[in-house]
Amino acid sequence: MTQQQNTLSRNVSIDSVPAPGADVRVEVIEGELLLYHPEQTKAIYLNPSAAVIWSLCDGRRRAQEIIDLIAESYPDSKPNLTEEVLATLEELYESRVLMVKRDSTEHRAAD
Repeated sequence: MTQQQNTLSRNVSIDSVPAPGADVRVEVIEGELLLYHPEQTKAIYLNPSAAVIWSLCDGRRRAQEIIDLIAESYPDSKPNLTEEVLATLEELYESRVLMVKRDSTEHRAAD
């Protein structure tokens, strides 16, 4: 993996440890996953791929471990899996439903 792949996202890297935000509510409606944050005025719909990524964000796994688990579970996953996972994590972070930790430090999206 190149250094460029390691830092594709501004706030999220393969070394980040993503975790759901403390106030995020998750609802499953007709089989679809929706995220709500009390400060947001909209729901965030997750497609099936994003829902898998979200479900693996437990505050213990590094992004690289999430990528590895998906690659193991879905051997035919696209060759750009790393970029797709990091982009999804970045979008969740920017939507303020995800926190990332690096070196035991929490980072939250700016208000």
